[in-house]
Amino acid sequence: MSAPASAASYVFDFSGGGLSGTVSLTYEANPNTGPIGTSPNRYDPVGSYIVTGASGTLSNSNIDLTTTITGVVPSNPGKPTPDNLLAPASFGHYVVKNGVPGPGGVAPGFSYDNLFYPAGSPPTATDYPFGGGFLDIYGLVFTTSSGKAVNFWSNGDTGQGVSYGAGTTDGVSVLDYAGGIVARTAVPEPATWMTMILGFALAGIALRRRRGVEARALV
Repeated sequence: MSAPASAASYVFDFSGGGLSGTVSLTYEANPNTGPIGTSPNRYDPVGSYIVTGASGTLSNSNIDLTTTITGVVPSNPGKPTPDNLLAPASFGHYVVKNGVPGPGGVAPGFSYDNLFYPAGSPPTATDYPFGGGFLDIYGLVFTTSSGKAVNFWSNGDTGQGVSYGAGTTDGVSVLDYAGGIVARTAVPEPATWMTMILGFALAGIALRRRRGVEARALV
């Protein structure tokens, strides 16, 4: 996957852990990449891009939720714990009023950074050595038409392939945690393939005609 000259998109399907859906991410170049290794860091990892938008559909059978993805929550950088030397500069929290339970206690919200990695994410936490996936372990937060927010992140490759996780909140409490989610680049539907093939064919015909006119003009 090549780097975008301006804005670009990435479409993926996901399923597992009771969740399924299709998402189209819009991303652009990140002007703030550089060396990582302090807390807080001044830069995002080299190779990262900024997610600026999202659309698609999402279903969660664990909480009987079917909704439309309407966008992403804008980045809101905040300081990570002092011993986390790998958290990107874009690291922040999506606030959940009752907090997010975790191994280290209760965090103020879901961690996210809105970073996208076409070549795979590096490790982004000092105490979690795994990287991989088009998002890092903080991921991003989707806004939805249901009013719920969904944090979607990569767990990296722990030796059994890359998996993803998701957390859903109403802003007050965590409604659901899901793991073991598999995400794959979406394959165009047959109708889309036909449209693309037809477009290529028409472009080829137009090019041949133009070359024929140019050749006649030179005679």
